[in-house]
Amino acid sequence: MLNQIKEFKNNAIALEILGAFTEADALLIEQLFEEKLNNGYQHVNILIKVKDMSVLKEMKLKGFFEGELWGIKHFGKIGRCAVVSHSDFMKLVVTIENEVLHLFNPALKEKYFEETELEKALEFIASDE
Repeated sequence: MLNQIKEFKNNAIALEILGAFTEADALLIEQLFEEKLNNGYQHVNILIKVKDMSVLKEMKLKGFFEGELWGIKHFGKIGRCAVVSHSDFMKLVVTIENEVLHLFNPALKEKYFEETELEKALEFIASDE
C-alpha cells in the first residue's frame, strides 16, 4: 500500500510504501507521474520511503511487474530520486544505481537518505536545481 507523504505543486512526488505493493499502487504512481508530465514538466522528481528490504517479501508479483514495466518505460522522465530508508543494502544499491543509471539518463540524480533525514529528502526533490 502506498501513502502520499506530501503533495507538491511543482514536479515532485513523495510516497511511502507501507506493507504490500500491489497493482493498484503501481497504477497510482503512474497516475501521479502522468499528472506532473501533463502539467508541462519534462522530468518528475520522486521520493520513495521504505522501511527496509522487508518490503520485497510483501510485494505482490503482479504489482512488482507493473511497477517495473512502467519504470522502464518512463525512466527518461525521472529527475531527482530520493530513497528514504534505514538499510545499508538500500544505501549501497542507490549509490551504484546513481552512477550507472546516470549514464542512460543525465537528468537522473538518485540519493539515499536515512529515515531521520526525511525533511532533507523532501527538500532534495522539491529543488529545481
